[in-house]
Order: sequence, then structure tokens, then C-alpha cells
Amino acid sequence: MGKRKRIGQNSIIKENVTIGDGVVIFPNVYIGENTKIGDGSIIQYGAFIEHDCNIGKHCRIGTNAVLRRETNIGDYSIFGSLSASEGKNWIGNHVLIHSQCHLTLGIIIEDWVFIAPLFVGANDPKMLHGRRHTEKFVPKGPHIRFGSGIAVNVTLLPGVVIGRECLIGASSLVTKDVPDFSIAFGVPARVVKSVDEKWRLPEESYQEFRKRVSEEDLVKFTDRVLSDYK
Repeated sequence: MGKRKRIGQNSIIKENVTIGDGVVIFPNVYIGENTKIGDGSIIQYGAFIEHDCNIGKHCRIGTNAVLRRETNIGDYSIFGSLSASEGKNWIGNHVLIHSQCHLTLGIIIEDWVFIAPLFVGANDPKMLHGRRHTEKFVPKGPHIRFGSGIAVNVTLLPGVVIGRECLIGASSLVTKDVPDFSIAFGVPARVVKSVDEKWRLPEESYQEFRKRVSEEDLVKFTDRVLSDYK
């Protein structure tokens, strides 16, 4: 347990949980075994965090948020109230996930991504519920690359890749990959133009991200997720 931490009434902290310095845990929070919470993070009322999750430094987990097993969140990120992570996913630094979002198992969200409310990511292209005796379920989570912005009420279908610093318009249904620096919207979403240079993030921020996390690192993460389904 770190220094200067605060833990609210009726919170349940299970075995082998690591809590950093200055962490604030509001009342009625559940934190499962082997979870790690970095320095200065805030866990708000009623959050439910399952086992083996990793939450970085100076993060905020919103009221009644749900993080299922092996959710990984980097530093300085926000996971909004009433949002749910289905677990076994990877969320980078400086990510803002708004309220009432659904992050499917296996999704990858790189640094500096913004996701507005009512986002849904899917990972099962054949909807095999009740039919897994006929075909093995292998999750195919979406991948949202560095610096992209996702507007309200967007759905990403299984395996879709949103390229670097894209903008996806409100109420879009994204059925196929979107190239880097594209603006896309509609049902289905179509690319309409490129993001203007003045709206792009500094190249230094991207290179800093790439020094910390390589494509190979993310491939290894995906392989670990899929290993449970082989």
C-alpha cells in the first residue's frame, strides 16, 4: 500500500492488490486480486475492478465503471462513469473514454485517443453465442490508433482498424479499416477527406509513443489474448 492513500467506506480490496502513493478510492469500490493502481489515480464511487487489472498513474476511473479481468490502462487516462471494459484489452496514455462506452474484449486503444459517449466495439463477427460447438470463438477486437477521435454513438465492427489521428463522425457504423489522417462518417462510414495539418498532434508526441510501445509489443499483446481461445 502506498503513502497518503484514502480508501472509502465499504470498499473491498482483495489479496495482492498494489495501490500507489496518493491514490483515492471512493466508497463502495471493489478491487480484485493482483490488480495494480498507479500513483495519484482516483477510483470513483461504486467502480468494479476485477482481478489482474493494471491502472497507470494519475488515472480516473468513473462512477460505477466496470473493468473486467486483465484490463490494462496507461498513465493520465480517464475511463468514464458507467462505461464497461470486457477485459483483456490495452488502453494507452492520455486516453479519454467518456461515459457509457462499451469496450469489447481484445480492443487496443493507443495514446491520445478520445472516445465520446455511447461507443460500442464488437469482437465476434459471426455471433457464435450458443453455437460454439460448431465453430470456435476467436475474438477480433478493433484497434484505434494514436490520436484518433471518435464522436458520439459510434460502432466499430470486429477487427476494424482506425488509423492514426482519424476523426469518426457521430452515429457512424465503421465496417472496414480507415486510413491514417482520415475523416469518415456515415452508415456505413466512408472517408470524405483528410485531417488538415493544423489539427494534427505534434510529431514528437507520436515518436514518444512509438519509443514506449512498438507494433511488435501490440502484436504480442494480441497473441496473449488469443492464446486463451486456441
